[in-house]
Amino acid sequence: MKISVILPALSNKGPILVAKDIISNLSGINSDATFYVFYFDEIAEPIEFACPAYWIKEHDHINKLYSSDIVHSHGIRPDFFIFKNRKKFKGKCISTLHGLISKEYSLQFTALGARLIEFAWISILRRHDHIVVLTEVMKTHYLSYFDLEKLHVINNGRNLSSKMIDQQDIDLFVDLKKKYKVLGVACVLTKRKGIHQVIQALPMLSDYAFVVIGDGEERTSLEKQAESLGVKDRCIFLGNRAEANRYNKFFDYYIFPSYMEGLPLALLEAAGAGKAIICSDINIHREIFSEEEASFFALDNVNDLMRAVLKANLYKTQFEQKVIEVYRAKFTADIMANSYNDFYKSLLK
Repeated sequence: MKISVILPALSNKGPILVAKDIISNLSGINSDATFYVFYFDEIAEPIEFACPAYWIKEHDHINKLYSSDIVHSHGIRPDFFIFKNRKKFKGKCISTLHGLISKEYSLQFTALGARLIEFAWISILRRHDHIVVLTEVMKTHYLSYFDLEKLHVINNGRNLSSKMIDQQDIDLFVDLKKKYKVLGVACVLTKRKGIHQVIQALPMLSDYAFVVIGDGEERTSLEKQAESLGVKDRCIFLGNRAEANRYNKFFDYYIFPSYMEGLPLALLEAAGAGKAIICSDINIHREIFSEEEASFFALDNVNDLMRAVLKANLYKTQFEQKVIEVYRAKFTADIMANSYNDFYKSLLK
């Protein structure tokens, strides 16, 4: 079974990490599976894959792509490449959608612009044989566009890193935890992630510090917000850190205030680390966790966010025990890889 995976770039981003985990874990499950990765953009620090990776413009290897039994695309450019070249592919073509297109783009464009992007992307995907979505929420949304037989739900999964952390970062957490309970998050700093909501609540949460791992277009604005609210000393922006889930063990609580998600890897990693989770009350998060497993708060409601933090503090031990059970039952990378292995094999019958 030859499987080619098409990616926008070998970057350290959620959909790319999902593809990486599928390849590395499925290769250990199925010795008959041979993977190739093809990508569009060359970047300074690409992540490594457990298989050959080729720049898609290198024509010496393009026959491997066109002759593969399965071609698996992630993202609009890879999906469009399949749309444009569909007749050249020998095998089955599938795509994994990592979010709700219209809702995700509505935070960057107007509602009309987001709907137009979704319409165009859906039109592109009609030449694919099958579409994988991450949750039942996503499946329900896309049933208005695709036949039921074309849609398949496979949850994301994630294994945890055991690599060491720099001593200066360890020292920072040791000092913080002497004075505060630590809320933490790791994400790309965009408006969609809703980090500003936590900063707004910090003045009223005097016993808590907030550590943010990651970078992005909103970082400067968030740092200015923390300074203007007088919480700069306990709102720490660490910037990008490789394999950020290594830092979860230093958080007392993992707080995830996102407005919209597909199936967030960071939240699964926090569950795998057995962290008490505080998250926004959106349907994706409700599909992952119950009231007994996490503390939810209403978006853009500072008082409700504060209530959710205090609830997590009250039921901390229970939440820690419950979320790790959920992770082990549903959200490891091995479980995800097994699901994709079964799906791939079903396409070749």
